[in-house]
Amino acid sequence: MSNTVSLTLAILGTQVSTSAQRTRRRERRETTRIQILAAADGLLRERPYRELSVDLVMAQTELTRTAFYRHFDDVPSLVLRLLEDTGRELYEVAERWRIDAEDDLPRAVHLGLEGIVGFMTEHGRLVRAVADAAATDELIEQGYRQFQGAFETMIAGGLEALVSSGRLQLPDTRAMAKALNLLNEAFLLDQLGQAPLGNPNVVLDTLATIWLRALEAE
Repeated sequence: MSNTVSLTLAILGTQVSTSAQRTRRRERRETTRIQILAAADGLLRERPYRELSVDLVMAQTELTRTAFYRHFDDVPSLVLRLLEDTGRELYEVAERWRIDAEDDLPRAVHLGLEGIVGFMTEHGRLVRAVADAAATDELIEQGYRQFQGAFETMIAGGLEALVSSGRLQLPDTRAMAKALNLLNEAFLLDQLGQAPLGNPNVVLDTLATIWLRALEAE
């Protein structure tokens, strides 16, 4: 084998090895991030935000404080990332509502609320902890309000499509969207965000009835 071929193979081998190492490092970082988020999730389901600390979170993972700060600036940034990651599926539910409402409003309302109630049945205590934290932490308050505001915007989009098609008459679609969104937030946190949990079927039927009557679409 010539020296040129040997050198080429050595370079290729080094490149492959370096690429594999980078891949492993990325996988380790992602695994660490997931562990930290899971630890915070578990803690917030059992105790209030004010008791959360870097030391407490990392004690659940057997990782170091240094590992925490490689991924998050502080506890508020950790909680906001957790809310973002956990709540991503809710945006898909809300987006489906916006698209489907124009074709079949009662079905869209029921399916949309069914998705939200299902999410809150699983994650309601976490969302309640974040909502409570928003009352005392300005950064989390901003993130939580953006989180809620995104739903208000998508509700308004569905209502505006209905008004434009002549299937619905509303004096102010944004005001109605805000009212329905605040109703959802307060009722879901009350029923599914704290023990004892309410009956998800009753919660769904109650919200669907209010929405449909408010929109005169029963």
